Amino acid sequence: MTAPVMETSVSPARSRPELRAVAFDAVVVAVWFAVAGLVGAVVWWQVTTLPKLTRTGDSASQAPNQLVGQVSIDGWFFVVAAVGGLVSGIVLLWWRRRDPLLMVIFLALGGGLAAWLMVHAGLALGPEPELAALRDLEEGAQVAMQLKLHAAGMVWIWPIAAVLGALLQLWVLAKPEDDQA
Repeated sequence: MTAPVMETSVSPARSRPELRAVAFDAVVVAVWFAVAGLVGAVVWWQVTTLPKLTRTGDSASQAPNQLVGQVSIDGWFFVVAAVGGLVSGIVLLWWRRRDPLLMVIFLALGGGLAAWLMVHAGLALGPEPELAALRDLEEGAQVAMQLKLHAAGMVWIWPIAAVLGALLQLWVLAKPEDDQA
């Protein structure tokens, strides 16, 4: 003897508002992170002191004191991305707690979008490629390095910080009565 199978059906009328809410959440998160990534790129560009390369014969060299500037490019990216991701995760999950799991997924994807935009906009805001700039200059001339990451793993800071901010909102900042609603 087999047990009866219970079928559940979702009426199209009930799923449309839910689908619209999910689509609305996705659009808001995408727009939020696009703006955050572009603002982050401008902040990164403004706070970073770019190291200089010096033309020496047919090549370029970098003074030892300029190596600190090379590390600061990645350091400032980390700071901007960590703050931007944390704030984004906290605010967006506070604003929309209807489906926390789906919002965490959206936040991770949005953080990836922000990182991608920040890297590419930072490259566009910074100076032209060093070797092309040095080609037409005389011996001993200096040019600023491009605003680009040297540690490729830094792009993961945006999505990690966004998810961490969401978890912080869910587990620490949310009031217990918020969960009852």
